[in-house]
Amino acid sequence: MPNSFRLSALSSLLLLSSSVMAADVATITLENGAQVRLKDDFTWEYIITETKVAAAPAIATVTAPTTEVTSTPAATAVASNTPAVATAAPVTTLTANAIARPELLGSTAKDGIKVTFSESQWKKDKLGLTFELASTSGEHVTLVEVEASFFADDGTLLKTEKLEVWEAIFRMPETYLRKGEQRKSPVIWVEGVDKNRWQKQLINLKITEINSR
Repeated sequence: MPNSFRLSALSSLLLLSSSVMAADVATITLENGAQVRLKDDFTWEYIITETKVAAAPAIATVTAPTTEVTSTPAATAVASNTPAVATAAPVTTLTANAIARPELLGSTAKDGIKVTFSESQWKKDKLGLTFELASTSGEHVTLVEVEASFFADDGTLLKTEKLEVWEAIFRMPETYLRKGEQRKSPVIWVEGVDKNRWQKQLINLKITEINSR
């Protein structure tokens, strides 16, 4: 694949470089329009989010009442029109390319473990998620935790939550995730996701912890 070859070649160049590198080394755009960030630990990741500044509300003018102060000789009566300062908070949203290509979001891999969002279901206001896990690791994996970010259909971040998508049972080796296996997670229930705003099922995953025996 041309894109895979290009990423491999750039990673090889980074390995040969002796200069001091920042955390983010470079950003490239693939032929399919997706943007990729190259990092100084010789890994890469898709760029799927951007930060926008929400429109600030109108500035209101507050009229301070005249106040007489007599506690000290220097005190005077003050009356002023004081503008109330309104600040605009930054908002995290998906890029247009990520919304158009949701397959960039629902899969993540680390240290030979791959986690992929499989299906969803609803029980009233609770969202049930199922994940597919695959292992090429030589370790017997007992725990896989991911950070799941849920985005509304317009790309706005709804919430971020850590989920244990795989947890083995103590002293039951048959519950370990082993090399070459593909396993399905139990249904994991999440609250606080607006069903009406999550019709496109935009979810981004990042593995945060892997435990093994």
